[in-house]
Amino acid sequence: MRLIAKIDDYEMDQVILDFGSNANVLPKKTWGRMGKPTLQWSPIQLRLANQQKFLPMGRLQGVTVDIDGMRTQADFEVIEIIDEHSLYRALLGIDWGTNMNGVINLKQRKMIFKKKLHRVVVPLDPIEGSRYIEPTRSQERGDILDSIYQHAATEE
Repeated sequence: MRLIAKIDDYEMDQVILDFGSNANVLPKKTWGRMGKPTLQWSPIQLRLANQQKFLPMGRLQGVTVDIDGMRTQADFEVIEIIDEHSLYRALLGIDWGTNMNGVINLKQRKMIFKKKLHRVVVPLDPIEGSRYIEPTRSQERGDILDSIYQHAATEE
């Protein structure tokens, strides 16, 4: 699943959601385009799908991730990819998905991320349309109450 995200004022269109990954990953090239912010020591060892183990260059902490106005903080493991033509600019893992209340609905073929007042709905297949924002029920109720209040206030 690919999304457009803004990560600390750096807008990117190749963000991959990988809920099989336990870490958020940022390639060295993307980190460089962000201005090479300070990295912290990373206490983890990453294992690729081919079971190869390696250490990240460091951890970029407290990065703001913004997808359609839904903001959250994430830590990224910065890695050096041998093939500089990486297909993604950032990878968000299961912890980010859990923090965003992510739900994958295979029957409806969409993924939903909820934050306080709205949710982002992303079709699993890009052919089925682009992502869109829906108000949550609490926001819908709030809008109804606001309109009732405004109606009553104008009548008085």
